[in-house]
Amino acid sequence: MTLPPDLVALPKAEVHVHLEGTVRPATLEELCARVGIDPPPAFHDLASFVESFSCAWAAMITPGDYARLVREYCEDAARAGVRYAELELTTTGRPYDCLAEAVEAAARQPDIVIRFIAGTVRNLPLELAWMMLDATRGVPEVVGIGLGGPEEGFPPEPFRNLFAEAHRRGLHAAPHAGEDAGSASVRRALDALAADRIQHGIRAIEDPALVAELVRRRIPLAVCPTSNLRLGCVASLDHHPLRALWDAGALVSVNTDDPGFFGCDLAGEYAIAGRLLGLDRGGYARLARNSVESSFAPETVKVDLRSAIAEWARKG
Repeated sequence: MTLPPDLVALPKAEVHVHLEGTVRPATLEELCARVGIDPPPAFHDLASFVESFSCAWAAMITPGDYARLVREYCEDAARAGVRYAELELTTTGRPYDCLAEAVEAAARQPDIVIRFIAGTVRNLPLELAWMMLDATRGVPEVVGIGLGGPEEGFPPEPFRNLFAEAHRRGLHAAPHAGEDAGSASVRRALDALAADRIQHGIRAIEDPALVAELVRRRIPLAVCPTSNLRLGCVASLDHHPLRALWDAGALVSVNTDDPGFFGCDLAGEYAIAGRLLGLDRGGYARLARNSVESSFAPETVKVDLRSAIAEWARKG
């Protein structure tokens, strides 16, 4: 496998990234100091990461914070070749309309088309999830809803009606599943939530019949290798299921998840995928096309991205 010297220039879409998790370490330190809270504690698995993420989230309470997050993400992501991104954010509990602020900031970004996933959390009261959904009314830049948080002990079935209503409103479903729980978590997200895309989904590999269904139905899996390693979901990158899912024909993309916490960017995730998958230039282009096809982007944006990826591939 040879790493293309212009890998950063490969046009990419990112479809699994949490806006609050993009925060630069220096920015987070500043935000925490401003509101008088300690920086987030260290993490070593998903449960401790959720605690760290929640501490960071608690510091983002002042008008202007979400506009800054969007601006800084776009600056960092553009340097990694990102042309389109779906940023998941949690609106519940904010003392101001952070979604409107983020949307307004995204419209001012010259290099990246931004859309949003409105996220909720499995272990929070269901009424807060409905408040989140209501916040998306009249916001065309919101293209889907998400469901994060711990999978074990918090099944998706209580959110069935929420996701059904979201679908009726024209929103896509992109729940987390198959990260720290097994293949049954992915199956339940498909059955209970009618998932249009699975965030993570790596443990689907434990059920060959499920993988075959994902392939047949072209359900995208938005995979995050560095995140999976840092949170202990895989023992090492060499043991990551990405290769097995790719070989099975699954529609997999690679993404950063929470780059501010994990110290990664999308070009680096492509380099990791290149090593794991033995990609040549055409393989990298296929991975980038997967990210486009996994997205909920407008068709005009997809057409432009497909063309730009094909142009990059021809240069090799």
